[in-house]
Amino acid sequence: MRKAVLLVVAVGGMLVAGTAIASAKDGRDRVATPPGGPAFELRIDPELDARFGPRPVNAVQAAEIVTARFGGQVTRAELDEEGGRPIWEMKLRGARVGEVDVDAVDGTVLTR
Repeated sequence: MRKAVLLVVAVGGMLVAGTAIASAKDGRDRVATPPGGPAFELRIDPELDARFGPRPVNAVQAAEIVTARFGGQVTRAELDEEGGRPIWEMKLRGARVGEVDVDAVDGTVLTR
């Protein structure tokens, strides 16, 4: 029972932190800080955000996916769409590639 309560508290804390990040700035530019990593610029168009709702793969997870695969550092993540699906456009510095798209539903790295 205690573990369940701790899990609920932890998940609630993550949701509050995510909401704080999402509403940190007015307009389209927001800053996210991955745990243990450097901050990157986060751009979320409010219309796309409302249309797609919560996405299984958030910007921090997408950043972890691309840096694990290509190295470097994510400098910007932008919510966009491709083929009617939400994607994260990731800009990287110091990597083998400069830009990578990640499907925001299943985490698949998409080619450009």
